[in-house]
Amino acid sequence: MPARYFICPDEQQIEITQCLNNSCRIASDLPGGRCLTARTLRLIADRRTWKGIPSVTQLLKGTRECYLEITKNYALNPQDSIFAVHGTKVHSFLDLYTGMGELGEETMHHDAISGTFDCYDGDTQTLYDTKTWGSYKVQKALGMYQIDVPTGEVYKTNCKSGNKGDPKTRKEWRDDGMKNRLDTAIQLNKYRMSLEALGFPVKTMVIEALVRDGGLLVAGMRGIKSNAAIILINRISDGWIKKYMDAKKDSLLAALEQKTMPPKCRIKERWNNRKCERYCNVKEYCE
Repeated sequence: MPARYFICPDEQQIEITQCLNNSCRIASDLPGGRCLTARTLRLIADRRTWKGIPSVTQLLKGTRECYLEITKNYALNPQDSIFAVHGTKVHSFLDLYTGMGELGEETMHHDAISGTFDCYDGDTQTLYDTKTWGSYKVQKALGMYQIDVPTGEVYKTNCKSGNKGDPKTRKEWRDDGMKNRLDTAIQLNKYRMSLEALGFPVKTMVIEALVRDGGLLVAGMRGIKSNAAIILINRISDGWIKKYMDAKKDSLLAALEQKTMPPKCRIKERWNNRKCERYCNVKEYCE
C-alpha cells in the first residue's frame, strides 16, 4: 500500500492526508508555512497502489522489503525522497521531446510483470534508460579506480610523500575495473524482452546517467569529469532473466497469498546493511 505517514522535520509523524489537507502543524517555525511546497509533497506521496502485478523495479528490491511496503502502513521522510523527485521530473520533461520513430515512457506487461521503459529508438533499435545518479554510483558503474603510475623521478629529500631515493608516482584513473551495474542490466534486459515480445527488436541497450553532483569537487575526486555519461549495457540471456524474475515474482506473490513474512533480504539487496540502517522505508517492521 502507499505510504500513510510523513515524518516531519521534528521527527514526529503525521498522516499524509492530514498534512496535505490542513495547514502545517509546525508552520510557525517554517518560512512559507511548510517544510516543502504542497505540490512537492503530493508528488512524493503519489506512490503506486498495489494491484496484484509486480513491476520490474519492484522485483529488483528485496522480497521482504516489497512485502512490507505492500502490507504495512509506513512513513516517508520527504527529505529522503527529493532525489526521487528529481528523477521523476527529468523523465517527465524528457518524454515531451520524444521524436518521430521513438517510443517513450510506455508501460508493458510480459510474463505477469509490468515495466515502463524510458525511450526506444526504432531507427537504431536502441533501448535507453535515463538515470539520475550520484557520482559514486556512476564511478562504480563505469568500473573506475585509481592506480599509482611512476613519473620517472625520485624524491631527493625525505618528505611526507616518500623517502629520499624512492620513485615518485602520480594518481591516474582507469575504467577497466569491475562494473557494478547488475541490477540495471537485469532491468534493461527485462524491458528488452518485453519489447521484443511485442515485435520491437533491440540491438543495443544504453544507460544515460545524469550526474547529480556533476561539476562539484567530490565528483572530480571520483574521476567523474562530465555531467552525464553514456553506459553500454550487455545482453543477458533470456533464459537467465526469466528464471531470475520469475523466482522473485513467485516468492513475493506466495508471501502475499500466505500472509507470511519472506526471508531476510539478500546482503546485496540490503547494500551490506546500509539500506537497513537508513534508506529502507519499512525497517521498523523488520527485525
